[in-house]
Amino acid sequence: MSAFGFIAALAWAYGGWTALSLGMDRHYADIHGRGKEPQQSERNLYRMLGTLALLATYAISVKLQGWTVGSVLCLGTMTAGALLLVLLLTYAPQRTVFAGKLAVGLAILLGAVWLFN
Repeated sequence: MSAFGFIAALAWAYGGWTALSLGMDRHYADIHGRGKEPQQSERNLYRMLGTLALLATYAISVKLQGWTVGSVLCLGTMTAGALLLVLLLTYAPQRTVFAGKLAVGLAILLGAVWLFN
């Protein structure tokens, strides 16, 4: 298993969960201030991006370990990404969006290094 691939999958998982949480009223309000709600088009965009990021996590995990072990690796990776997001939403919700963007940038960079290495 490649470290670049695993970290890319973890970063995609974190970015995906971040996008999905921004599509929810409560988390959006925690990040942007009380009483704020995303527009319906914005909510749909966050949900679509989050789903695509979690699918990328699954694809990388399967590529790393095959269908059987890769599926289990994907679940563990998504759990670790969700735990990181829960901790950040709890203790520093304003930093969540920046950390999500940073994670996706890191995922793209490490994914490219992993694929072309």
